[in-house]
This record gives sequence, C-alpha cells and structure tokens, in this order.
Amino acid sequence: MHRLKTLAAIGSIFIGQAAMAQAPRAAASASAAADDASTLSCADFNAAASQVLPPPNASELQRRRAVEAQDYLANGMVWLHGYLTGRNGPSVGRLTRDWISTSVTKLGKECAAAANPTATRIVDLVQKP
Repeated sequence: MHRLKTLAAIGSIFIGQAAMAQAPRAAASASAAADDASTLSCADFNAAASQVLPPPNASELQRRRAVEAQDYLANGMVWLHGYLTGRNGPSVGRLTRDWISTSVTKLGKECAAAANPTATRIVDLVQKP
C-alpha cells in the first residue's frame, strides 16, 4: 500500500502540469527497459507517471495500466539505486521507501520541468546533487 501512495504522489505531480498536455503513451515494456535502462528519458518517466493513478470509474484496462506503470516506476527506482550505488558506493544509502519516495519526487519535478523530456536522461538527473 505504501508503494501505491508513493507512486500516487508521483502521478499527482503531473496532474494539471503542462508536461502532461501531450497524450499519454503506454509505459515502455519491461523487456525494453531491461535492455538498457540507462537510456530511459524523462519522456518515459512522464508517460509512466501519467498513468499511475487510474481515473474515477476506470476500466479494467486503465486499472491494469496503472498497476503496470506503478511497477515500471518502482523497478526503475530499484535499478537507479543499484546504478548509483555502483558509481558512488555506500554513500548512496540504503534502498528504503523514503529513498524511493524522495528520489521519485525529485525526478518527477525535474522531468515535468524538462525543456526536452525525450533528450533528458534519467541517469543524468539522478547524478545531479
């Protein structure tokens, strides 16, 4: 339940923001992300985040997409933590709900504000102080 609340907070960042004025696209497939997660962009993040909260009276497909988007973002955050730990060592800290919540909120805000979400890579953003 905590994961849903954390990821719901991500979705709420995007509601009403100009970054979401474009039509949402389906979250990237898990196999595509597994190929090279370092290429994921803010456009990928924005697309998934726009779907984490199903609308009121959501169809079964919309509810399924919301769960898939939540899983996509959660898996991405675990990957990012591992990536950062590999680059920076133990200074990254433990992988906790608080770390995920703080990091995903930061990424959500930065990706929503990105001038070119397609060219803005997530790994570049997470390395910024």
